[in-house]
Amino acid sequence: MEEYRSHAHSVSSCKYHFVWCPKYRHPVLGMVEDDVRELFDETAGHFGHEILALEIADDHVHLFVQTDPKHSPADIARQFKSYSGKHSLERYPEIRESYFWGGGFWKVGYYVGTTGAVSEEVVERYIEETEHVPE
Repeated sequence: MEEYRSHAHSVSSCKYHFVWCPKYRHPVLGMVEDDVRELFDETAGHFGHEILALEIADDHVHLFVQTDPKHSPADIARQFKSYSGKHSLERYPEIRESYFWGGGFWKVGYYVGTTGAVSEEVVERYIEETEHVPE
């Protein structure tokens, strides 16, 4: 795991923890876990994300990714959810018929949290201590 990513004119450390569930919180992920892992890997490779951790329970997913600052958390969630959801339903028509007759594999919402190299307190203290007083 790289701590920082270098870009043409910047250096970043953007890490996000996501959690989301299948629609209606159906416990179906155990049936499709290997495919979801594969689809998440493909998504990460396509968009340049690095999966730092992935845990798939029967009724929810925890995804921890590092990415470039050009990707918003909303974009990242959409990328992973749309690609994996579409292909999971295509690969498992019996799951669609039994659980997802209304279309769509994932719930609309999600949780996202950020992590970083320093805490809020350190940043606040740094800003306060380096504040310039006009002369």
